[in-house]
Amino acid sequence: MKSKRSYISLHMLFLLTEKKAIKMEEVMDDLEVSRSSFFRALSDFRCYLQEHRPYLELLYDEEKETYSLVPLSAEA
Repeated sequence: MKSKRSYISLHMLFLLTEKKAIKMEEVMDDLEVSRSSFFRALSDFRCYLQEHRPYLELLYDEEKETYSLVPLSAEA
């Protein structure tokens, strides 16, 4: 199934709320999308967070190769 970027972003949000972390390969496999499509949707997702949920940040953990939502510290 080929997916639109908004659908990819919604799927990422669902996985983040259910599993607390996502892997790029998991999203790509689930939705049959390319690496480029994943990163475009990821960029859209980050823009959304910046505009509408500025207290959250999407961080990448290189060791685990996962993305997760984390609250920004009050000091930032």
